[in-house]
Amino acid sequence: TSSVKALPTTTSAVKEIPNTTSSKAIPTSGATEGGSYKPSKENVKIIGRGIFNDDYLWFGLTDSGIEYKFTGKSTSISVSAEVNSGNPVRYYVYTDGKLYADSLLEKTSSEVTIEFDEVAEHVVTFIKVSECANGTVRITGISADGKIEPTDVAEKKIEFIGDSITCAYGVDGKDTDTFSTKNENGVKSYAYKVAKKFNADYSMVSYSGFGIISGYSTDGKRNEDAALPQYYDKLGFSYWNQFDGDIKQMKEVQWNFEDFVPDLIVINLGTNDNSYMNNISADKKKSELAAFVTEYQEFITKIRSANPDADILCTLGIMGQELYPQIEEAVSNYKKETGDEKVNAFKFNVQNLSKNGKAVDWHPAHQSHVDAAYELIEEIESLYGW
Repeated sequence: TSSVKALPTTTSAVKEIPNTTSSKAIPTSGATEGGSYKPSKENVKIIGRGIFNDDYLWFGLTDSGIEYKFTGKSTSISVSAEVNSGNPVRYYVYTDGKLYADSLLEKTSSEVTIEFDEVAEHVVTFIKVSECANGTVRITGISADGKIEPTDVAEKKIEFIGDSITCAYGVDGKDTDTFSTKNENGVKSYAYKVAKKFNADYSMVSYSGFGIISGYSTDGKRNEDAALPQYYDKLGFSYWNQFDGDIKQMKEVQWNFEDFVPDLIVINLGTNDNSYMNNISADKKKSELAAFVTEYQEFITKIRSANPDADILCTLGIMGQELYPQIEEAVSNYKKETGDEKVNAFKFNVQNLSKNGKAVDWHPAHQSHVDAAYELIEEIESLYGW
């Protein structure tokens, strides 16, 4: 059985975004008949990118998972995980909107058991708060003492495409710590906070160290393996691939864009490309900046072809604004060439290190995620009237 750890009490005062929803248990006369269920969309709401086949629901991206409701008091989720001893999968369980468990999947198979105090209509949410690159998850079954059903689909849907910032890399650690999935927490990401503010369903497509033309690089060479656009139409990307090995890796599984149709897509990429730009000659940088503009524009085209009706918001700035002019240029070029007016650019303020401190490896502290969320919320309200 998976060990459920007590939540540490936090002492730092983080100014939070007020939650606009509340959920209460609804007392009922008794549980309906329960049993065992497959984690299919007929039984659960799939959060983020997940693909179900006859045996399991496979997912891995930040804050992806499942949610379901049932009338009863006991339920259990059977989970298989890629076991990565240094960076195990970290997950949250919410019960009726309140955090019930914050734990790690340190075994190949675990049983996550949830017990309520009383028979009532309850909502259970299981989400993976560590990122996809460090391991994926398969839910193989759910049992409950009442019939389970998916929760309602939200009116609004947002997809976030990003890097370590969107993954909330190191947010639960100090600046002196070493990164681990134990200090990564997608629930503290600006992206998750924005989705919750608008009561929106979300999908995160984010990988630490990834970029547009180059992932993180300090040797003067493009890190093309960590260029995100090549994986945008896939279920995800993991370095581990333990489930099926070379037979079927997650990066080879096609994503069906009809399974999640966003109203808004927020891109937050360019920080890792800038690490590459900072380590090349001035002459080479000129041509590589032009290549970044071209590739960014092509990525917008790829996103648009998969999402014909979505608004697209191209952002940068939380860990540096250096490539924002190139993003503006890519957006401008795309709009001129296509006449597509549903694409915009937005510049975040750089994180305030003196006020908020920093997380692991100079990444945004929790308060910086909150600040960024407020900025993005204001821009979304202004642009789209949400």
